[in-house]
Amino acid sequence: MRLLQIEPDSEGPLLADPTKSEAWRATREAEARAYLEQVGERLRQQGRTVEYDFAFGDPADWIIAFAGDADLIVMATHGRGGAERVLFGSVADRVARHAPVSTLLVRGLDAAAGAPQVARVIVPLDGSTLADRALPVAVAVARDLGVPIHLFRVLDDDLVRASVEAGIAAAATYAKSRDDARREAREDLEARAQTLRNQDITASIELLTGSPAVALLDAVAPAYLVVMTTHGRNGVRRWLLGSVADKLVREAGAPLDP
Repeated sequence: MRLLQIEPDSEGPLLADPTKSEAWRATREAEARAYLEQVGERLRQQGRTVEYDFAFGDPADWIIAFAGDADLIVMATHGRGGAERVLFGSVADRVARHAPVSTLLVRGLDAAAGAPQVARVIVPLDGSTLADRALPVAVAVARDLGVPIHLFRVLDDDLVRASVEAGIAAAATYAKSRDDARREAREDLEARAQTLRNQDITASIELLTGSPAVALLDAVAPAYLVVMTTHGRNGVRRWLLGSVADKLVREAGAPLDP
């Protein structure tokens, strides 16, 4: 395990006196390394091998660079000062989109309550092969934790409303298409769930109609881990990260692995 702390160097260099700037950097690095060593020692007592690094510069660039030989990046959605989007709005967003490995984003937890025990892995899908890329990660996590996987899909009902507004004939035509889409989506989810069961993974499915973000927010709980890709249907890079996952990270009580 590698602990990493990056200090944006925008404060020290802005000091008018170069001597004070260097002193600030030296003090900040000493404080950061002491903090990392303290955290590392707690992890070593749990039997983990821990190393740590510190650097000045752009946090996202450094995190992505250090992730070259990593299996997973774990980071919070907010940092010092508790600003809700201080990390997700800039650093975590960039890391999740550009890092060479999966990124686990964790919303702020109640320190007194501690981290909840993961009871279920939720995988939102949209029927695309790109979204399916979350499944191997979900399987690995589910195996390690000994928990089931819940495959989740939401059919957006915007087209239904648009068809009704277009007239009775259009609505009737779309009603059949909608029913066909639901049947195909359920069959698709069930086929994926059976593939997981064949690997001795307990799997369930859920198909809803409505707003994907709202439905997922209702579905997740602090004890659930959401594993999802940062892009999906048609290869749109920010399919979920730009809307659904963004909303989940800001509002859901569960950790997110995009």
